[in-house]
Amino acid sequence: MFVGEIGIPRREFLYDVTFWEARRIIRGYRKRGRLEQQLLRLTAYMSCFSMRENKGGKTPDQWLPLPWEQDEDYDDEPPITEEEQQELLDLMASINAQNAESGKE
Repeated sequence: MFVGEIGIPRREFLYDVTFWEARRIIRGYRKRGRLEQQLLRLTAYMSCFSMRENKGGKTPDQWLPLPWEQDEDYDDEPPITEEEQQELLDLMASINAQNAESGKE
């Protein structure tokens, strides 16, 4: 997924949005297509079993599980602490400052 697809400027998404906000934004945009994917699964299920018997008696959910149905319990904890995040932001700022100065010469 590209940042341009979700309507947020790239620079703002990379530098101004915090980690938890970015995860929420991305999760929200991934949830947009769930109904469509469920309907496509149902159509494929009906097409598959329209001319033959469903010997296993599988439901559409069992026949083709979708990724979010298997993995609903994921953690919202950031992989790094706030101190580590601030260190990385400071490091990026110092590197950007060095790059800006070397570009002036």
